[in-house]
Amino acid sequence: MLKTCHVAAFAAACFFASLAQASDLDAPREKVIAYTGYLPPLSINEAEKGITVELMELVAEEAGIDLEIRYAPWKRAQILAEKTSGSLLFALASTRERRSRFHYIAPLIYTESVFVTLERQINTAEEAKTAVRPIGVHLGSQRSRILKRHGVSNISEVATAEQLAAMLYAGRIDAWYTMRVRANYTAKTLGFDPKALVAGAPLSHGIQWLAANKDVSPEMRARYSAAVSKVWRNPRYWQIVDKYAE
Repeated sequence: MLKTCHVAAFAAACFFASLAQASDLDAPREKVIAYTGYLPPLSINEAEKGITVELMELVAEEAGIDLEIRYAPWKRAQILAEKTSGSLLFALASTRERRSRFHYIAPLIYTESVFVTLERQINTAEEAKTAVRPIGVHLGSQRSRILKRHGVSNISEVATAEQLAAMLYAGRIDAWYTMRVRANYTAKTLGFDPKALVAGAPLSHGIQWLAANKDVSPEMRARYSAAVSKVWRNPRYWQIVDKYAE
């Protein structure tokens, strides 16, 4: 009789556990808005996605959330994330001013910036100063400020990566200071031969972060951080990066 009671109790426990699991599966996943800019190849657009966009999809899987990614011009994306409660912002470099506006959660990807040329290799800022034609750099970017801090004044600030790549291949600039992966991706996208590019040694390194609106809860911050940590160990991580870098 006692054995029969134990069996019945175990069966009941399993039944209620299965109901609880089913309830968890049926429960709606939390919906979260994540903003990013048009920053090829980190974030491109809805159709082509980008490195950090695909990484954020993995983060959403690990965090158990439904992620709605919204694209906007980069400055506007930051403003929207700052004003949207509970939202995320990604592919964000760290500055003191931005850290006062957002919670930085975890690095999504590390990047390196180099001088990209078609002829002689440029490895240092001192070598860049001897260039006859300007050094191309993204308009208003952190890289523009880095070059100026290194005393490189002969620069041409240009609005888009596509324009910079075209200027380099047309011989209008001696070098393009950018992320190596961006130069390769943009050249390939425009139909140029990326194998013709000569990359120098990294002049600077960067981190593209996942950040959040200031009112995000400590629990959600920990959840996102744990998810990013799992994504870094996921074999799909480097498959995504390599797909855009080739």
